[in-house]
Amino acid sequence: MSWETMTQRREELLHTLAPPILSGLGNADTPSPIFHGCSDWHSAVHGVYSLYAVYRRTGDDLYVEAARQHARAELVEAELEYMRGEQLEAEENPYGFAWILALVRAQELATATNELRPLADYALERIVALLNGLDEERGFELAVCDAHPNLSWALVHLALWARYVGDDALLEFARDTARRHLQAARLDEALPVAADAGDVEEFMAPALMRLAALGEVLGEDVRTRVPTGFDVQPLEHPTTVHAAGVGFFRAFALLHLSRTAGLGRLRENAARLVLRQVERTDLWRSGDYDHRHWIAQIGVRVIDDSYDD
Repeated sequence: MSWETMTQRREELLHTLAPPILSGLGNADTPSPIFHGCSDWHSAVHGVYSLYAVYRRTGDDLYVEAARQHARAELVEAELEYMRGEQLEAEENPYGFAWILALVRAQELATATNELRPLADYALERIVALLNGLDEERGFELAVCDAHPNLSWALVHLALWARYVGDDALLEFARDTARRHLQAARLDEALPVAADAGDVEEFMAPALMRLAALGEVLGEDVRTRVPTGFDVQPLEHPTTVHAAGVGFFRAFALLHLSRTAGLGRLRENAARLVLRQVERTDLWRSGDYDHRHWIAQIGVRVIDDSYDD
């Protein structure tokens, strides 16, 4: 069984994925005070997240020591100033800002400190402002988006953060937004789950992510939305850099979907995708920097989240 195999090998898999993350974060690819490696700001955010996550799950001090070289309390105010820039918000809200929520949660759980909480507070404020401003058409556009601005990705992270900090008002806001924009009937036609089982050019899995959000945020029973026999095979010959990482994003969506749908086969599918993607080191380690700077980090995220099952 793939799930049993993955859970038995989780620490090994995390150590295997770590080298390109450690290497990429050592670069100076952006002017951000904290998140300056890994080619772009959001990749550096989920790079630092990965170090805290790997430390928390393996207990290896090497990773938390590396994370602390970047995420230093004395740099938080400067990072906030950088995050307030119009260009960064245009590029990183909601995707990168949602990753900030995941990072700060991981850092607090790993270290029992909260010096990065101001970053989460600001990111949350900007995500909420963005979602508050959505009209029906823009909400639809973000729901079907197969790249960074995906709405379901943002809502899953709002719900996870709300539950982590015990913010009932925020959770209700996420639910209201999901009802308005993810339950629209035309999305059933626009986002058939079969579309997330084939060849793609981008990394997000918008149909699966929508179902994951409906379950994670609203607690909706989505079992009937997943066809009998539905199965996502690894994308063996991706034609773009972003497509090379889609297996991990599909696994993330399947994992979260399996929790609320109560379908063990989806969890098995997620594990199978993770195991195969890790095997394909040509896609995330031995390939060029365009691949190395981000894909392993998404694998860490799926494995980290799997501990909650």
